[in-house]
Amino acid sequence: MSAIDPGRFSPPPGFSRTAERLEAAGFEAWAVGGAIRDAYVRQIGRPADLPDPVEPEPNWEDLTTDARPDDVMRLFPRTVPVGLSHGTVKVLDGDDGYEVTTFRRDVETDGRHARVAFADSIGEDLGRRDFTANAIAWRPASGEVRDEWGGAEDMEDGILRAVGDPDARFREDYLRILRGFRFAGRFEWAVEARTDEAMREAVGGLSGLSAERVREELLKVMADPKPSAALDLYAACGALGHWYPELRGLAADGDAWRSALGAVDAAPAQAANVRVASLLVSASDTPEGRAEAAESLLSRLKCSNADRRCVTRLARLYLPFVGAMDSAAEHRRWLASVGDAWQDLFALHFAVARAAGETRAERYLEATRERVREERDGDPPLDLASLALKGDDLLALGMSPGPLVRMLLEELLEQVIEDPGRNEHESLLEEARRQIEIGSLAEASRPLDAPAAGNGLPGSDD
Repeated sequence: MSAIDPGRFSPPPGFSRTAERLEAAGFEAWAVGGAIRDAYVRQIGRPADLPDPVEPEPNWEDLTTDARPDDVMRLFPRTVPVGLSHGTVKVLDGDDGYEVTTFRRDVETDGRHARVAFADSIGEDLGRRDFTANAIAWRPASGEVRDEWGGAEDMEDGILRAVGDPDARFREDYLRILRGFRFAGRFEWAVEARTDEAMREAVGGLSGLSAERVREELLKVMADPKPSAALDLYAACGALGHWYPELRGLAADGDAWRSALGAVDAAPAQAANVRVASLLVSASDTPEGRAEAAESLLSRLKCSNADRRCVTRLARLYLPFVGAMDSAAEHRRWLASVGDAWQDLFALHFAVARAAGETRAERYLEATRERVREERDGDPPLDLASLALKGDDLLALGMSPGPLVRMLLEELLEQVIEDPGRNEHESLLEEARRQIEIGSLAEASRPLDAPAAGNGLPGSDD
């Protein structure tokens, strides 16, 4: 008999209503998978030698049933057919949604896709699942718990074990390797020996997975309290070479890898891009090298353009950094160069310092951040949009449209960043006239037979 106590489960009302309606219509309704796993982790707690418990809030959103998709859509007034080929219908209850999936069994698999057929019993459905911890079901109507694969005992013992034949489980879907790393890392479970062997033997199959599925697994790892545990398993089992070659050299250097993993853990859990960037800042000694590694990795994973630009920018701008002893003008110049990435860059540097245990560096970073924040809160002019002089003003002075207009505006902006008090229209207009005059004199003093040189001053033709 399972040690799981369903009396301690607390699914939301919408989940319960969905299960009750299925049961009232003569069908079985079972909670299954991650919600049961996470609820039992909370129930059993953690060993005394693990003082920082990982107790994820159960996500009660999956039900499995013997009802067919047509039955589900007929029973509920608001549904979305999110995966009919796999028997899944989302039932909407207010603002919430619950995925109701018909019992299934695999008919044919190729390592990344499965052709399934509907099954008639919860036992068949549980037998096709990946790990014993995920192969537990609870029927709210009767309180019955089905755990024929021993998932509760494995969780109590801190073991990750594949359901049935491990080789077959990973051949069915190679993503289960990465999922296994995530579960073992999140809960600090030891991978059972035969399961571990099968994962290592199957790791070559990762190459055939879609970028989107691999990316989503990485994002789930990055959302965990301690991503380093799963990422270390990636490295130990040879998974980095298939999707993360930019990190392979880093992982080969034990000290550098430990530092990088420590920075990932120390970065804010809600800031996935900062955590990814913290892995990449040690991938190269140059801004260009770091940016290239970030662009390559995130493009391979088909990340969004916004995420790719964000991480690449953080990797490139990581160094050189600004310091508390720098002048206010240097702080403004740095803010102008990094734009809205400044807070993420501080988060990145704090993560690296915390990972290294450098408390003095953290204090210095805190002092630097306060000075930079004070400067930023003063709303200084940091870009051309905030300059009191515009391109039309330069055209009115007789400049021709072209790149020299922008060059002169950027020169004026540099002067304003140095001294924000100079950001006045008339003052900048006078400085613009002076610059144009200097440029004209330089052009007028050129010998008639000398070629025109691009001197970067207004009045030049380049």
